[in-house]
Amino acid sequence: MAVPGLTSSRRFSAATRLRVQLAFARALEALANTYQSQAAAFVRRLKPRLGVEEALARYFREVAVPAAIEETVRCRALISLAGLIENAPKLERQSATWSALRPDHLLDALRRRVEHVEATNLECRLAASMSDEAVAATHVRGALETAAVLADEVTPDDAIMHYVRAFNLPAVDAQVIYRKALAQWAELHPLPAEGQAFAREPVALPAGRPKLETRRPEFGIRVLV
Repeated sequence: MAVPGLTSSRRFSAATRLRVQLAFARALEALANTYQSQAAAFVRRLKPRLGVEEALARYFREVAVPAAIEETVRCRALISLAGLIENAPKLERQSATWSALRPDHLLDALRRRVEHVEATNLECRLAASMSDEAVAATHVRGALETAAVLADEVTPDDAIMHYVRAFNLPAVDAQVIYRKALAQWAELHPLPAEGQAFAREPVALPAGRPKLETRRPEFGIRVLV
């Protein structure tokens, strides 16, 4: 993902381009905050298995943080993890003994190491998936704000696609964000006659079936008889 520019906004008026630029700036700041909070959550989740420095490096390998804000995200994440870093216990090195070189001990150590690596990889994938979901939700909010800004200029689907192209999202991510943003826009902006159609349309009763009288239910002992 690249930092959005205004090259694709030249077809709009100067005032609209400035509002779009403001919407993109807000979206980029929101993305930086989301990446920072998710990086810190990633480190805390992997705390029993990885150190802070190793876990933070692993986050940037698992999650595609834009290069333009990677250093900002790293600095903010470190600041939010200050308490965890300053209060980290000091590990004492244990001297190796001859018993650790026994074949059965070596095999047990190797098995535990493999299990540890597999469990750590799973935890990394789970935490990275949570981060991707949070980033996608942030993109959807940015796309909806862009659609609101361009509501008088283009259709909602064109405005959302304009956001997706400006942030140069990968094909799969772009499709997901486009559909989610369009669905949320439809929920927030229903058709004017959609609600009235259900209210005015009478419900047809089957032929020969008596009309039911609407009475207020009586509660108490008589209901139980």
